[in-house]
Amino acid sequence: MTNVLSEVVKDILLPRTDAGVLFQWLFMFPIWTFALIKSWKWPRDYRHFVWGLIMVNLAWFAIRAVH
Repeated sequence: MTNVLSEVVKDILLPRTDAGVLFQWLFMFPIWTFALIKSWKWPRDYRHFVWGLIMVNLAWFAIRAVH
């Protein structure tokens, strides 16, 4: 069971195929949505920091999708 779980985590972080990249996007979408909703009423600087982290994550996934 532990080996299967470690393979899933490894595929999330370093996908081998386009399906793995799609899985990354689907896995992170609810987390990004939650972060955007929670940070909506925060002060501007904190909100921009959270949104910037999301953009960095999106860019990383987009680069992985191009491979």
